[in-house]
Amino acid sequence: MVTYRLAQSTDAVRIAALHAQSWQTHNAGIWAAAYLDGPVVADRLAVWTARLQQPAANQHLLVAEQAGQLVGFACTYFNEEPQYGTLLDNLHVATRVQGQGIGKKLMQLAAAAAYPRFPDAKFHLWALEENHAARKFYERLGGENVETTPCENPDGTYSPACRYVWASARVLAGD
Repeated sequence: MVTYRLAQSTDAVRIAALHAQSWQTHNAGIWAAAYLDGPVVADRLAVWTARLQQPAANQHLLVAEQAGQLVGFACTYFNEEPQYGTLLDNLHVATRVQGQGIGKKLMQLAAAAAYPRFPDAKFHLWALEENHAARKFYERLGGENVETTPCENPDGTYSPACRYVWASARVLAGD
């Protein structure tokens, strides 16, 4: 059984490890191997430690656990951009449990948390153009790719990224 809850500061190490593993798996061949094989873990730990110790006022971070193990997380920033609304900044699910509906549930819960606070706001995210699996997932959930633009990667390179938008967080939440 999978349980979902708000993240706590004690989750930083597990979130960082899952985030790094996800990037190493899904961004291999897109980002520099020197980054993915080296500083990615320390980099993600610094990011998540800071985000959990001093969260932004509009940050909402959910985790999914199964049998005591962290198997997914979703980080949103409510109403982050006036034109596109709430930003799903990160969604990662452990490879071994992908296809079980955890990612979809995390997105629905994130949208359900955003909608009451900003009922007229859209919901959006960025996905690397070359990450075809993620893009298909977002399209199955009703996301529309409204633009593709070069974005700076953590390794200092640039990759085309697609902005996926939902007209309302309510639609994505399933209300």
